[in-house]
Amino acid sequence: MPILTESDLRRFIRKIISEETKPVPGDSPGEKQVHLFDFDDTLGETLNANAIMLYQDGAPVHKSEEDARAWMKKMGLSDKDLLDPGIVSIPERDGAYAIYVTSGGLAKVQSKYNKTDQKVTGFSEPDKGEQILIDFTPSSNTDAETTKPIDQTIDKLKAANASGAKTAVVTARSAKGSGTDIHGTKVDATNEKDMTAFLEKQGATPTDGVFGVSGGDKGGKIKSHFIDVSDPPEEIHFYDDLSKNTTDVKSAIANQTPAELFIYGPGEFAHGKADAKEPSEAFPPAEEKEEKKSENSGYTHDGHAILERWQKLAGLI
Repeated sequence: MPILTESDLRRFIRKIISEETKPVPGDSPGEKQVHLFDFDDTLGETLNANAIMLYQDGAPVHKSEEDARAWMKKMGLSDKDLLDPGIVSIPERDGAYAIYVTSGGLAKVQSKYNKTDQKVTGFSEPDKGEQILIDFTPSSNTDAETTKPIDQTIDKLKAANASGAKTAVVTARSAKGSGTDIHGTKVDATNEKDMTAFLEKQGATPTDGVFGVSGGDKGGKIKSHFIDVSDPPEEIHFYDDLSKNTTDVKSAIANQTPAELFIYGPGEFAHGKADAKEPSEAFPPAEEKEEKKSENSGYTHDGHAILERWQKLAGLI
């Protein structure tokens, strides 16, 4: 019979402590869970573009298609990231060129600029240094006929509804209202109605509807609407194909709120690069004050002493 060495014992105890404190998805009652889904390339594969223009000190930079393509290469973009109408001149902006890209292509560009250097048509204009102007209005509507449902996330939404959980879509698009496009024209947003109709057709209507952040921070939106409330959930489950959005949600919520956070993604759910059943990351709730933990955890002071002794044995404290 092999002899258990001290180092073996320490590793064994560490594993026990780690497993006991690791968040477990779905161990809270359904009504204490919130499941939040991105739409584009998470619940459905869509064909809507977003336009980008590069500015320097308030003036558009790209004076030719060649200029725009050289910048695309610098940003890590290729023709696969383009959507109709592609690379086009904008007469209302001195004839400079805009690039119409997929949501993934836009995310690549956004990752290379500070948020303060990302301006949005109808809200703010570039004014100093190197900045980008983004037009989200080509994504003001969702075509139910051309959108392809992604089965694994649709099924997860249905399962969350059946468990009694709150569910919602949190899209980077504008959900409703109106915006101004890169030409200066007003465009009405109908995504709330369009996405709801699409999901109703799939039998997966979210209980709490569709929220849009217009290219903003999903983490802040989720925290203010679902966590900073009188009866916060015990679990937040967030599904998104883009790293920008999973990062924003982690920055706003992970280890900072009363809820455990489970992240699904980033990656293409439609092609098995992300899994809607198993979270890619999990975060415990914010640390409670020691006296509150003693009251609610079920441990006596002796129990805490026992746990402390095990942690010392494992070399953790």
